[in-house]
Amino acid sequence: MATPRLVELIDRYKSAHGVSEAELARRIGVTRENLRKWRTNGVRRLPERANLVAVARVIGRAYRDVLSAALFDTGYLTAEHAAQPRPYTEVLQDAIAVLTEATRLTNQPMRQASSGGWEPNPDPRAALPIDWAEFVTLALAGAAANVGGIETILAGRSGSWEAECVRQTLNSTAADNVDLMRHRTDPITVDLWVEAVLAYSTDTTEDDYQAAEMELMAREEAVALPDDIPPGPGPFSTDDPRLAGIDWVSVEDGHLVVAQYADWPPDYAEKLPVVEELLEEAKNSRPDTPGEVAYEQAFDEIGALRDALDNQRQADYVDYAVRLTATIEAKLRELNSTVPITVTVSPAPVGATGEEYDAHRLPDYPSDVISAIVEAAIMDTPTPSAVATGTPLDRLSPDRPEAAGRSEEGGSRQ
Repeated sequence: MATPRLVELIDRYKSAHGVSEAELARRIGVTRENLRKWRTNGVRRLPERANLVAVARVIGRAYRDVLSAALFDTGYLTAEHAAQPRPYTEVLQDAIAVLTEATRLTNQPMRQASSGGWEPNPDPRAALPIDWAEFVTLALAGAAANVGGIETILAGRSGSWEAECVRQTLNSTAADNVDLMRHRTDPITVDLWVEAVLAYSTDTTEDDYQAAEMELMAREEAVALPDDIPPGPGPFSTDDPRLAGIDWVSVEDGHLVVAQYADWPPDYAEKLPVVEELLEEAKNSRPDTPGEVAYEQAFDEIGALRDALDNQRQADYVDYAVRLTATIEAKLRELNSTVPITVTVSPAPVGATGEEYDAHRLPDYPSDVISAIVEAAIMDTPTPSAVATGTPLDRLSPDRPEAAGRSEEGGSRQ
C-alpha cells in the first residue's frame, strides 16, 4: 500500500528534524497507535479538525495542504481534482490573507528576571511587530526556489517593472540560483527512465543490441538444413484445412516446408500456434534424424544466446540507472537543502507510450536549477556503451566462432 499523503507530510518533518514518533504524536494530540495505524492501514476516516490544525502547526505547512492530504487519503479528493489549478483570484485572495495575517505576528522581547537571568516578557503590550518586509522576502525566495530559480518564476512577464523589482529583491537575498535553493520548501523529486535519457545522448547501446539481434537472425538463416531426411512421402496433404491462410508453410511430397523467418508475414503470430502444432505432428510421425537433431540444437543454442542478450541488456540499463542515481543524488546534496530528496532512475516499463517517455526525461533546454544539476549528472555519468568492453555478443562469448554465411536455401523441410 502506498504511504498516505498525510503520513508523507509528517514523515518529511520527522526526517528533517529528527523528532521521535512519540513526541510527534504528543504534539499533534494523537496516540502513537493512531500514527502507526495511519501508516500501516491508511487514513480511512477524516481526522478531527483540531488534529489537522495541530499537524499543520507542528510540521510548518499550510492548513490547506494538510487538509488536502487528508481529503485525498480518505477519498474525498481525487488525483484529478488535486491536479487542477485553482483560479487566479482564489490563489491571490489566499496570498493576501496570508500576508495580512503576517502583519499581526509579533516578536516577544526579553526582559531581565529578578534572578538576574533573561526571560520572554509575558506582557502582550511589550510585543513588537515582526519584520514584515523580511517575511515577504523569505516567502518570495521560497516560492522561487520551489520552481527552480529566479528567471523561472518570472517567466510569465520577465521584462515588466514588477518582475524587475522582484528580481532585485531576490538577488539581494541569494547570491545565485544555487544559493537560493536553501530557501526551498518543496521536496526535490527526480524520476527518469533510462531509455528516455539515452535517446537524447550519443549512447549507442540500443543500436548495438539491434545489430546483435540482426546477427542472431543471420545465424538462424545460415543453419544448414538437414540432408538426411528419409525418402518417401510424408503424412501431410496439400488439402489440409489447417494450412488455409498460411502462405509461408507449404507441403511438398507430404512434408511441411517452412519459409525462412525473413519471409514470414508481419502477422505471423496469429497462425504460429497452428504451425507449431503441425511441426510437432511432423516430428512425432517418425524418429528425428541426426541432421534434424543438429538443426534443432543449433536453433536452441541461438535462442539461449538471445535470452542471454536480453538479460545482459537489462543488466546494462540497471547498472547505468544505479550509477546515474548516485551521481544525481551527490550533486543535489551539494545544495545543502533541508528538504527530502528522492531520485528514481529505472528502465522504462514494457508498452510505455511516447507521452510517458517525454514525462520521464529532461526538457530539451533545462531552465531551472534542479534540471541543470540533473543534466550535469547525466553528462558526468558514462553511458552503457561507454563502459562496455566490446559488442553485446562479444561480451557474452568472447571466443565465439564467426557466423557462417547466409544460406541460400528457401526453407526448411520437416
